[in-house]
Amino acid sequence: MDFKTNAECKNCVSAIKSAVERKFPNSELKLELETTDKVLHVHGLPEDSEHAAQVESAIREAGFEGSWLTRGEENK
Repeated sequence: MDFKTNAECKNCVSAIKSAVERKFPNSELKLELETTDKVLHVHGLPEDSEHAAQVESAIREAGFEGSWLTRGEENK
């Protein structure tokens, strides 16, 4: 699953990844600061609205914004 975020620095990346890893310790995460949407890639979770909402909640708990990008929505 991919999520658009408002991360801007390496500390932001660390905070977001830590928050998501607390909820989903077996997931694999990568956040791309160099993309327009600052995309967080989350691997190892079912791609459904329930899990997406939990990831979005974790991002908010870290103090950031994040929204699930369904296929084809990147960079819109």
